[in-house]
Amino acid sequence: KPISTLPGDPERKAGKLSPLDSIRQSLLTLHAGFLAIDPATGYILAWVGGIDHKKFQYDHVTSKRQVGSTFKPIVYAAALEKGIKPCEFFSNEKRIYEKYDNWSPSNSEGSYDGYYSMKGALVHSVNTVSAELILQTGIPRVIALAKKMGVDSPIPEVPSIVLGAANISLKEMAFAYSSFINHGRPVKPVGITRIEDKEGNVLFAHKPSPPGDEVISIETAMTMTHMLKEVVDSGTARSLHSVYHLKTELGGKTGTTQNNADGWFIGFSTNIVAGCWVGAENPSVHFRTTRLGQGAHTALPIFARFVQKLENSPNHKTYTSGTFPLLPAHLVKEFDCPDFSMKNPRLSFIEKLFMRDAKADSIRDIKREDRKLKRKEKKSEREKKGIRHGLRKLFGGRKKKDER
Repeated sequence: KPISTLPGDPERKAGKLSPLDSIRQSLLTLHAGFLAIDPATGYILAWVGGIDHKKFQYDHVTSKRQVGSTFKPIVYAAALEKGIKPCEFFSNEKRIYEKYDNWSPSNSEGSYDGYYSMKGALVHSVNTVSAELILQTGIPRVIALAKKMGVDSPIPEVPSIVLGAANISLKEMAFAYSSFINHGRPVKPVGITRIEDKEGNVLFAHKPSPPGDEVISIETAMTMTHMLKEVVDSGTARSLHSVYHLKTELGGKTGTTQNNADGWFIGFSTNIVAGCWVGAENPSVHFRTTRLGQGAHTALPIFARFVQKLENSPNHKTYTSGTFPLLPAHLVKEFDCPDFSMKNPRLSFIEKLFMRDAKADSIRDIKREDRKLKRKEKKSEREKKGIRHGLRKLFGGRKKKDER
């Protein structure tokens, strides 16, 4: 029996819902957590642990859920630190990694053609390329950086963490993102800045701590900020401008877990980082399709409404009026490439014309090889069945005479 959630429903008013219906309704209720911080000081500006504390006394800012693709920027930052460039291209092939229990990451749109640049793979949240990137970067290197950026939760040493397999809190992820716009330096949470008694005497005043050590270089921080800005301008979070018409210069990343149980978005301007998680209380309850359950559809709108209110508030212009620092000339050159190419851009013009790429490993090439192999197998079967035909080739004239 369908459960009505309308306030005016007669059965709800009369309290006629059965205990089973009440349980089902509770399980199907969507929850959310929201956090906003100052990335320069660590001051907590907004903390919303849930949708109704009277009914659901559970804090979704500190609770831990799979983080989806919001973990990818940490992987990409580690790759930049290792020396991989934004315009280095990777095949979009769907691979099987036998070393990791035949793990085979797939893309949400089901396309596996061509090649993505590193920056393009982040902008469009391409799982196949991200998986290859974490293996080239090194899983221990990625985990070590995540810890330095403020992630305290255990992170399994498996490549699937690039797709958000680790259980991490919204608070940890938001503070990790602060490194990107704080010159590579993470900050620690500050919830209380001052305590006064009823007469106004200051009993406690927070003393700002000196900036911590850089966990990523300033160049890496600027590069990541620029790539995450492209996610908002032309990638998976472009609805912030096209649908919600936000004027603030923003960067950010959407996130969706594999079974559409968790939707994430973490975004930032020059002076604020804000993140949101949306999902049911139990991860086994999830959306049927990624179209409905993706972070861009569930969590991003909450962030968008928050920024809209900031833009419309004269007292909060400082959070929406800034612009990201311009990239130095040598970093601008490193972005001079397309996000996607059907052909391998690493080949020279002559190689593209006359040579078969020895590393061509797109899914189309593999299918072509499979078709060739099947044709050979069929030909071999025909030859085995037609031995007499082969004998006729050798002794054709004599055999025909004998047969007559």
